[in-house]
Amino acid sequence: MSIITVNDEHKQAWDDFVMTYAGDGGLLHAWDWGDFQKSLGNKIFRLALLDEHGNFQAAALLIQFELHFEYNYLYCPRGPVINILKSGELEQFFDEFKKIAGEQKSFLLRLDPAWPIGQENLLLDTGWRKGDHEVQPKCSFVINVSSSEEEILAQMKPKARYNIGLAKKHEVIIRQSCEISDIESFWQLTKQTAARDGFKPHGKDHYKKMFETLCPVDKFRVFLAEYRGQIIAAHLVAFFGDTATYLHGASSDVNREVMAPYLLQWAAILEAKKRGLKYYDFGGVNGKTYFNEKWEGITRFKTGFSQNIEPREYIGAYEMVLNPVIYSVYKFVKQIRG
Repeated sequence: MSIITVNDEHKQAWDDFVMTYAGDGGLLHAWDWGDFQKSLGNKIFRLALLDEHGNFQAAALLIQFELHFEYNYLYCPRGPVINILKSGELEQFFDEFKKIAGEQKSFLLRLDPAWPIGQENLLLDTGWRKGDHEVQPKCSFVINVSSSEEEILAQMKPKARYNIGLAKKHEVIIRQSCEISDIESFWQLTKQTAARDGFKPHGKDHYKKMFETLCPVDKFRVFLAEYRGQIIAAHLVAFFGDTATYLHGASSDVNREVMAPYLLQWAAILEAKKRGLKYYDFGGVNGKTYFNEKWEGITRFKTGFSQNIEPREYIGAYEMVLNPVIYSVYKFVKQIRG
């Protein structure tokens, strides 16, 4: 086994491996997702563990997040992605993480692989500990969209199916876009949604960079719902491997009775089918191993699209503290800011 820093010549091999072995479709480990992070000004590292034939056995995208006073931490989103590894090989891979962290003077390593419940010991046995909070959703709602439109509709809960029909009855118009001007429409709706629901969104530049990086390679679309000539809801959806992933959604404070978000999700599901994908990932929901009172409404909304599927449950976020003093200050500041 050997560990390499991956460069552009391995791009296709990287994506092929991630698409094959990621437990969640692999979007946050796609090559282009790393490029998106670079466009935000974040330093990234791509590492691969190769077997004696040069084939990938593990892949890790590490993103360096800068904090005040030149401190930083490294985060591996929904990774590492691994094939079956022998004893000691994963530990060897993590040693390379620590080596990079030392070179970058990082005080913390954080990851949240898309591994199913039961694989926690792979981390606990190699020096990791459960994180205090989740970064990516611990539970996600994913439906299979490879069956017919009629079958997908039939497996929905009656309310979701009814609301899709209601939006059509109100003549809500759905269009998908790769026009940068539509990011402004999404942003204006996002500010309304954040004020209404009490959360802090990313800055507009975050969504703009996502658009500029992923749209040209056909991995991203903005879905917009128009009612009486006004955009009243919008979703951002990514496409990678066999999965379409609902990333962000926003809606207007007015005309909520026409149920545009239901028709937006249905349009994105149909686009996933058109592309020949197998899964549609609605993103985070409450599940057996995670509950957030603020997520009750969004969980009802998302799980309405199938009455036969349980959320996927992942092992969640894990951390390795490399500088306990700085880590304690970091936690204190986060607690003060809420």
